[in-house]
Amino acid sequence: MTDLLHTLPNFPTKHYTHLIPSLEKNLITTTDLLTLDPLEIAKRAQLPLLDVRRLTNHVLASLQSQLGVVEGKDALRKYEDPPSVEDAGSLRRSGTAIVEEWNVISTLDLLLDAALGGGIPTTYITEVTGE
Repeated sequence: MTDLLHTLPNFPTKHYTHLIPSLEKNLITTTDLLTLDPLEIAKRAQLPLLDVRRLTNHVLASLQSQLGVVEGKDALRKYEDPPSVEDAGSLRRSGTAIVEEWNVISTLDLLLDAALGGGIPTTYITEVTGE
């Protein structure tokens, strides 16, 4: 992990200070975060899986933003400081709002895309079968 700030100099590590020592101790690099499954990293470093996933997704979003693959502010918005207790009401979102945040791949068929909520969702295993 010592190469994280070399790869992404402006990466905000304050949210992940509890993870970094264990990742460094187990010789996990930024390349490992990007290429290995988060479950494998969590087992190797003996860290909570959700924290490792959050870190991995944040590193990926930061890298994509730096390379210009996605818009910087939109890609990193969900990794900003969490809302305070006073803003707890803003945590409730409708199903439509959640579906709008999904990353999907279009099937190039408008009716099928509409039935799927915009297309085939990414980061899931999807099996398409038929006759």
